[in-house]
Formats: sequence, structure tokens, C-alpha cells
Amino acid sequence: MKNEKFDILVCSADPIISEALESIIFAINCQPILLSDYSDLKIKITQNTKAILLDENVINEGRKVHIKNLNNIYKLEIPILCLIENLPTLNTLNSFMHFYQKPLNKNTLNNALRPYLNHSNFNAENNIIKVGKFYFDQNLKKLSDEKNNLINLTNLEAKLLLILFNNLNNTLKEDFLLKHVWGYSSNTSSNTIKTHIWRLRKKIYSSDENIFNLETNINGYVLKQNHFD
Repeated sequence: MKNEKFDILVCSADPIISEALESIIFAINCQPILLSDYSDLKIKITQNTKAILLDENVINEGRKVHIKNLNNIYKLEIPILCLIENLPTLNTLNSFMHFYQKPLNKNTLNNALRPYLNHSNFNAENNIIKVGKFYFDQNLKKLSDEKNNLINLTNLEAKLLLILFNNLNNTLKEDFLLKHVWGYSSNTSSNTIKTHIWRLRKKIYSSDENIFNLETNINGYVLKQNHFD
């Protein structure tokens, strides 16, 4: 059976960049839908649309604008991948927004979209990890405990928690997390990681018993497992 090709909406003010992004999207077995004007975006979103890929500059209502000036960009509840030159200049609390340094390559896009696509090219046979009393489903981005209480995670929260799980009780520096979770360079603002650590801490502390402590120290962040005998 042939895999379904999911749609990725693409918007850039530069036709050359649009063509380059189109080729990369085809290379990961997805279908690019090119938008000439950002204002048409909402009417182009369908059930088959899995993400939006925005260049730093787009055409909106006939005018060239920078994505930071798109007032309605934060109101879309669909993953938005934004390509920009200077990552530290843009920060957002919107969990659907993900910023990537130009230029974008196939591997970066593949990894960024992996949690949102459910065909066999992106699924591993077993994506459930047991840690302590939690079951972590990497595909669905959910945690469940022994009482079947569900905790929903965003894409980045899931990636962050997975790397913390894999380094349980080891302190991870900010630049390590920024590189392996966000793909950022070491000069990126630490506000991004602090925000996601705060959110993740609230979620894993929401059960009846705190299975983990997500601690901050002078060297970085460490996930410690509590033992209840």
C-alpha cells in the first residue's frame, strides 16, 4: 500500500526560496502547497495539512512583511515552522511555533515534522517508553501514569522530555539542549528553554505523586527520579 502524502503549506516572498523548500518537502515524501499570499493561508488548511513552513519574509495582502509582524500568526493551532536568519531576535510562548536557522535542509525538516506525521516513514515499531510510573508515547506526545491519567505534551515538550529521560540524573547544559532539541546554535537566548522547562515541570508534577524532580542548577537542568518504596 502506498503511503499517503501529507500537505505542508509553504509561504515565502522569494520564489527561489519557495522552489527550494518545495524540493526539500518532496524529498521527505510530503506534498508542498505553495502560497503566493499569506492571507490565503486559512482557506488552504485541510485535514490533510500537517504543518506550515514560513520563510522569514512573506507576502501578506499584497505587501512584503516580516513574519514577526503577522499579527494572526499566533492564532493558528497547527505547527508552524519559521525560517529566520537570527534566532535570538524572535521569541514566543506559542507552543505551535518552532524557529529554525536558515538554510533548511532535509534532515532538519524531517526531524521537525516527525512527531506530526503518522505514516510508516515516520513511525518506529515501538514508541512507548516506560520510566518510573510513567508511560511515554513518543508518537502521540502523551504521558500516562498507572491510573491512566493522561498528560498531553507539545512537540518540543516531548522532545525535551525524551532527551531528559535518556540522560536521567545527569545535568544537561543549556547549549546541549538547544542544539539537540531545537537545533539552535549556542548563542540563542536561554529564555526559550526556560519557558519550556517551566511548562514541562508543571505537567510532570501534576500527578498525585511527584515521580520526577526537574531541577535547575548552575550547570543546567537535570531530571531526577524519585523512588517510592
